[in-house]
Amino acid sequence: MSGQAVPRAAISEAAGFIRAFSTARQTYTLYPPDHPKRVEAVQGALDAVRELRRAMRGDPVLFVARHALYLGPVLLPRVTLSRYALVDALEKAGIRSIEPLQFVSSSDIDKLVQIALGELPRETLLEGLALNRVRAAVDSDDDEEGIPLPGLQRAYAFGLEVLRDTAAAIAADRPVDLAACNRVVQQLSDQIVRDPTQALMLATVRSHDEYTYYHMLNVCLLSIALGYAVGLHQDQILGLGLGALLHDVGKVNVPVDVLQHVGALSVEQWRLVQRHPVEGAAIIFGTGETLLDSTSAIVLEHHAAYDLSGYPSLSGRPHPSLPARMVAVADCFDAVTTTRPYRKAEERRQALNILLAGAGRGYDPRVVRTFVRLLGLFPVGSLVRLTNKAIGVVVRNHDRLLSRPKVQIMLKSNGDPCDPYEVDLSERDSDGSFRWNVERSMDPGEVGLDMVSLVLSGEVEPAAPPKGTSEPGLMHDPGHSEPKPAGYEDFRAEAGASLG
Repeated sequence: MSGQAVPRAAISEAAGFIRAFSTARQTYTLYPPDHPKRVEAVQGALDAVRELRRAMRGDPVLFVARHALYLGPVLLPRVTLSRYALVDALEKAGIRSIEPLQFVSSSDIDKLVQIALGELPRETLLEGLALNRVRAAVDSDDDEEGIPLPGLQRAYAFGLEVLRDTAAAIAADRPVDLAACNRVVQQLSDQIVRDPTQALMLATVRSHDEYTYYHMLNVCLLSIALGYAVGLHQDQILGLGLGALLHDVGKVNVPVDVLQHVGALSVEQWRLVQRHPVEGAAIIFGTGETLLDSTSAIVLEHHAAYDLSGYPSLSGRPHPSLPARMVAVADCFDAVTTTRPYRKAEERRQALNILLAGAGRGYDPRVVRTFVRLLGLFPVGSLVRLTNKAIGVVVRNHDRLLSRPKVQIMLKSNGDPCDPYEVDLSERDSDGSFRWNVERSMDPGEVGLDMVSLVLSGEVEPAAPPKGTSEPGLMHDPGHSEPKPAGYEDFRAEAGASLG
């Protein structure tokens, strides 16, 4: 297997199966045996594994090795990050490899889920799946301990799991676990205070399949880093982070067909989207737990706009709360750098220009200025081409010279991948001139780079072909200065009236 080429289509289908299997594992914790939700989840995983076999044109082998997921010899960094709880569960269950055979059935998937949950022994007979029959080439006795995710990525992975559990709990009419949400924020905060730059880099991670969860987590990362930049105290940081993490929780109540909609939304669909701040506040208040005022205010006010021209309508004060104004800036930045059905993603540098254009109206100008300084003129995670035609990613800002960041070179001048090395754009030659200059910012799609793999594994991988614009979770209400999609409707007055 290790010598066999793995089709790129199979890598995509492997990720789909892992997501479906993880969803089934979560569903089993929420519903009793024989519940229709369990049956549906198992069928979804079975369909996904059959697609994997078709794409692989043979018997694929999924490995759990060195705390990561592999399809044959190919590391799957994206799903390792997004499904780290599943990796942990498989390791605890003693599962090191999974081979879906030609006659794999729903009974096999059902038993595999129960094995992963510790409800059945690993030795349980499976007719269409082989467990631990093949050993991964990377998993040798003389390996080091492994490649566990670093602390920040591990906290990020935990956050994704908690947000999935939160959405599943709401759907099952169960209370939200705010204690788990608080743990996510505490872990992220502990890591970000050590090195905010890594948080800015990690916030470039995107997922079309679970856009809302990644967006909520990225806004949390950016908001915490911004909170440290403005000098908030630790308890204020935690309140800010919790509100940022849950700022879009009201979208759980927005129908999936609206979030997945391609083309202009109807008046009624926009009404549903713009109710999410009120719905989110209701979900949080419904937990019955005492929260910091700033946290509940963030969820309610993050679309209210600095000049109160947004929604819902607020009265009795000139602006939304400061934490809500901070989250609004992070929310806009992450949203406009993500592809939408009606427009392509903006480059990170252009996203800052959109914020600057809306400063004083949609966004607090002081917060925007601090955010721009935090990210730099060439934001961390941006892809740039230097004047020598080498291409790299911005990894750290200069303390004073915002146009002179450090860049990790990934591609040679001819476009071929190279061993990564770092250049400091503030370095000068003997004549006093700068040794390197940025020629222009670039879209990763121009050179076919998968930035997620770069951020998570440090390796250059070709970008997977897009599946289309109908992937779930791509709808996001446009920010104050962001171009509005066709058919956009503003229900600010109606949303404000609903607070009565």
